[in-house]
Amino acid sequence: MSAEYETAMGETSFDHDVTRIVAGDAESVRARLVDALEQMGYRVLNESPIHARRGASGLAKSGCSQDILDYRRSLDVGLKSAGANATRVTFAYTVKGVYSGCITRGDRHTLTREAEAIVALAQSRAALSHCPACGAEGAGGTRFCRQCGAPIAAADPPELDLLRLTADANASYKAIVAGAICILTGLLVPALFFLFKHDTMSVEKLLKLTALLVGFVSGPGLAFLIAGLWRLARTIRLKPEELPAPSRRGSVEGANPPNTAALPPQSIQQPIQHSVAEATTGLLPQEVQRTNELS
Repeated sequence: MSAEYETAMGETSFDHDVTRIVAGDAESVRARLVDALEQMGYRVLNESPIHARRGASGLAKSGCSQDILDYRRSLDVGLKSAGANATRVTFAYTVKGVYSGCITRGDRHTLTREAEAIVALAQSRAALSHCPACGAEGAGGTRFCRQCGAPIAAADPPELDLLRLTADANASYKAIVAGAICILTGLLVPALFFLFKHDTMSVEKLLKLTALLVGFVSGPGLAFLIAGLWRLARTIRLKPEELPAPSRRGSVEGANPPNTAALPPQSIQQPIQHSVAEATTGLLPQEVQRTNELS
């Protein structure tokens, strides 16, 4: 993952744009996007055009978070028709309050994944055509059923999991790199002084400088490194998935194979061989069978 450094002294802000094509006309897409933005934690200030904001959280309040999703950001969403029943949606991000750390391409990828998650949330609500409570039609695009009033809740799209995975991996990468740089700085600077300044510096001053750099530079760097490795391990840790119980329909249709241990031995299961004449005779009426036997 290559880094795109955009750091500066003081507060840093940057812009990022994402464009996607969404099925539906502009007005229906607008309503679904507003609902999806609220689900993602944004505060929608205006709906036409869409303008939303989200405040800082966690360490981003002091400008020291490695997760770009923790920082204060505003979002302008532009809608434009892209043909019959299609709308071009443009997300214009503005991220503010980055006082330390660096802005990388991974941060931009994370914002792109968030825009895709917002689109997926909007489309998942439109995909609901029936109420899960009463089965009434026309439930898509609404929060509550028009017939029974039950809340319409769709399953989370996989884009949300992809967003969390991307954000955690990017934050872990930045923390590991920052920690490694701090540790190397705290160890290399005293080594350079020892190699080039050992004649003019006393051993006592050199030891004090080493302790100072290790304590104030390498120490926080080690903390950053451990935190990044822990977050990365938590991100890639796989949880065992629970297998669904076999459905009754699947057993009837042969989707789930029967338990062979409960079947009789193979010798009892041998099919009885019949001749072609006997098999055909069994299909004839009883009167025809009796006539054949008398003759």
